Amino acid sequence: MGVEIYGSEGSPACRCVFLVARAIGLDYTLKPTNPMAGETRTEEFLRMNPAHTIPTMADDGLFLGESRAIATYLVNKYAPESELYPREPAARAVVEQRLFYDVGLFAALRSVLGALLYFKSPEQFEAALPQVDECMELLETFLKRSPFVAGDHVTVADLAIVANVSTIEAAELDLSRWTRVQRWLAKMKALPYYSVNEAGAQYLGGVFKKALFQARKAKFSAS
Repeated sequence: MGVEIYGSEGSPACRCVFLVARAIGLDYTLKPTNPMAGETRTEEFLRMNPAHTIPTMADDGLFLGESRAIATYLVNKYAPESELYPREPAARAVVEQRLFYDVGLFAALRSVLGALLYFKSPEQFEAALPQVDECMELLETFLKRSPFVAGDHVTVADLAIVANVSTIEAAELDLSRWTRVQRWLAKMKALPYYSVNEAGAQYLGGVFKKALFQARKAKFSAS
């Protein structure tokens, strides 16, 4: 059957997996799955992933959730010599540290977006923004040391992080303070397989901007 990915193009976590698959030349089948419509809560889906999250991967009897676990699995199985996930222990450890950093980056992005989508609160949005700023400041520091986030070439860590940073950019949050981040983002966008990320980032950025506009409009109307 080949690799199947249950997820959506809007999800940064899913886009990380799409980028890695494209980077190693792996064909996969996307099974569109919408958590907001309850599609991760079905009995069939919960058998694959009791955590009911996307992306979820099915490959030769293996069911796996968590985008970073899926990304590293795909490289390990289908492109074990790839520099995307280096085999040398020290280099691999740096990549994995950056992947753990990305967990915090995604959480910060989710806090900002959730303040608008779920709470419709401009105040909570403003309160959550420093979390994103802190993550961007740390990313800027990583990029002072090397042209990519974990060394001198693209790794799975870059592909995970760019899925989130491109969403932040598409949402028109200000990235101008972080010049190294901007240069790195431009290099990532020049990758031949980057296009698999673009539409989803723009879509989610658009959702964010619309939610912010509506929340501010509602606050103004109530005042």
